[in-house]
Amino acid sequence: MVKQDLREKQSLELFKKWIDKHPYISFNKKDNVDDLLLSFLRAKNFSMDKTYESFEFTMKFIKSHPEFYDNITIDDYEYTRQPDSPIVLMKNRDKEGRAIYIYKGKYFDFSEKFMRRNYLTPHLSIYDVETQTKGFIIIFDFQDINLKKFSKIPINFIYDFFKISKYCALKPKQVNFIGMPTFIKPIFEVGKSFTSAKVLGRFNLLQNVEDLKKVMDVSVLPKEYGGSSNELMEYESFEAGAKFASLFTKFEVNFSKIQEFEGVGSFRKLEID
Repeated sequence: MVKQDLREKQSLELFKKWIDKHPYISFNKKDNVDDLLLSFLRAKNFSMDKTYESFEFTMKFIKSHPEFYDNITIDDYEYTRQPDSPIVLMKNRDKEGRAIYIYKGKYFDFSEKFMRRNYLTPHLSIYDVETQTKGFIIIFDFQDINLKKFSKIPINFIYDFFKISKYCALKPKQVNFIGMPTFIKPIFEVGKSFTSAKVLGRFNLLQNVEDLKKVMDVSVLPKEYGGSSNELMEYESFEAGAKFASLFTKFEVNFSKIQEFEGVGSFRKLEID
């Protein structure tokens, strides 16, 4: 057994023991949830405390928002492939193996359908080890946005996005903001207050599309972003992602017990041996 395999095996066993003693998160030990747990471990480079913190936050968020995560269908896939799709997943990766998401602000509508795809979509693309280890790039395109539309942005949307970037089993390696207007910047500053210095160091405020070339490989992007590829996530990848995301349903969160344990010290550091 190679060293990496041994670390995964030992960390996974420790993770399961921790869940087994958790006061409000549980799962049926007959269910195979190893792939999901390993995604959290890889995202946090096998740091157990960071993994536990990430897992707690993610499980509470997902279980408290079933409207975002339940009953994944082909409609969730088609939503990302329309000309006016606000969220696009590229098929190809950059030269460093990082997956790429593009968010087009001009198509944001903050409807329930949009909110669902915003939170669900990233979880559909971390089923493979390459994304879990090498991470992904987010491009936020604020060109041609509508001021009236963004004046109605829910503050919890900003809060949740930045919190998820910090805690979830996701590895944002780079976040590029294109053409952020002045009226968005106060909202951006609010979001930054919930973000770790490490993640903030990966933010790039770019004036225009041309500036993308300064921070990333644009060859795998659509023509409108300086590249030559219009290939989006294929349905086979979506199916694999949906199967992976369904592993979240194997866990239960007892919300009635949460307040008994929060605010009185870190359960994450509790001895489990």
